[in-house]
Amino acid sequence: MNGKSKSGGIFGGIVAGIILIIVGIGVLWWNEGRTVKVQKGINEAKKVYVQVKSDKVDSKNDGKLVATNGKLDLSESEELVDSDFGIKIKSALLNRNVEMYQWVETCETDDNDNERCTYKKEWSDSLIDSSDFKESSKHSNPDSMPYESEEFAASNVKMGAYTLPKDLLKRLSTDKKVSNEQLVEEYNKSKEDYEVVKNYITTVKEDEDPVIGDVRISFEYNDSESVSVLAVQTGDSFSKYVTKSGTNIYRIKEGTHTGEVIIQDMTDENTAIKWLLRLLGVLLEVFGFASIFSPIKKLAGFIPFLGGLVDMATGLIALVLGLSVSLVVIAVAWLRFRPILSICLLAVVAVLVFILIKNKKKKPTEVACE
Repeated sequence: MNGKSKSGGIFGGIVAGIILIIVGIGVLWWNEGRTVKVQKGINEAKKVYVQVKSDKVDSKNDGKLVATNGKLDLSESEELVDSDFGIKIKSALLNRNVEMYQWVETCETDDNDNERCTYKKEWSDSLIDSSDFKESSKHSNPDSMPYESEEFAASNVKMGAYTLPKDLLKRLSTDKKVSNEQLVEEYNKSKEDYEVVKNYITTVKEDEDPVIGDVRISFEYNDSESVSVLAVQTGDSFSKYVTKSGTNIYRIKEGTHTGEVIIQDMTDENTAIKWLLRLLGVLLEVFGFASIFSPIKKLAGFIPFLGGLVDMATGLIALVLGLSVSLVVIAVAWLRFRPILSICLLAVVAVLVFILIKNKKKKPTEVACE
């Protein structure tokens, strides 16, 4: 049995490595195509958008991509209300965040293929299924959350002469917490097991530690005074602009900004995502090759002084191979998604190689000796 488990562990490492490499190639290839597609859409938006004022709606811009900004105007008669707890606030957007205290399992496999699982208690905003835990009988979580997190958006919010649609408002941030004082004042106390503690409505009593299944609920809202929008003007409201490359342009930004600033934000975001996914792809390749080489490291580990050297050597080889495969995938992807740029780069490389070869063939000048 022991021999079978070891051979299974060896082949498992190789299979896992191959899977990581394939996934890494997929991530790198998809990322290059996604980056080009999004940037083409951003460039198109930059060319066609019209900067307009928000104090009046000009019908000649109907159906066009417009950029505008103005002060948020909330209806005097409308308040956002969470009827479950009685919390109400004058805002464009209110979020109810529900968390439950639950067990979290973390499992690791050592070099001998022995799995070790540890357990700790954490607040989580999603239900953690403990039925698949290695020690589920000792670390059991509730089967459901008593309340769900929920988002409330105002239905009659103006920005100058424009009405802001709910799906656009929901793109605003909610980073302002409803205070302890406001919770104490407004909580309807309809839930017997819940009380206000600090900035939460919770089942955890004051000065007591939480136990598994305890719940805490917080509320956050948006307190922006003005916003800026980049979207299609549709009557006196807004809708998505779909570019030729298939990118959706539908942006709202807190504060007073021009369309140029919003478009620059989109460019910066696209660049950041590009490099994050490239890094992820490279790491998948490196760890994939490292996993394939893991049987060699295990075998070398039985020989004194050799294990460390092999470990370092295989790690270096995995790094080189991972980087090499990543660069090849990116280069081939460029041929697919950025052919002109790729051809120019290949031409530069060809010229450099030609110069190096030509210089290498030159013979040193002979000097006659008398």
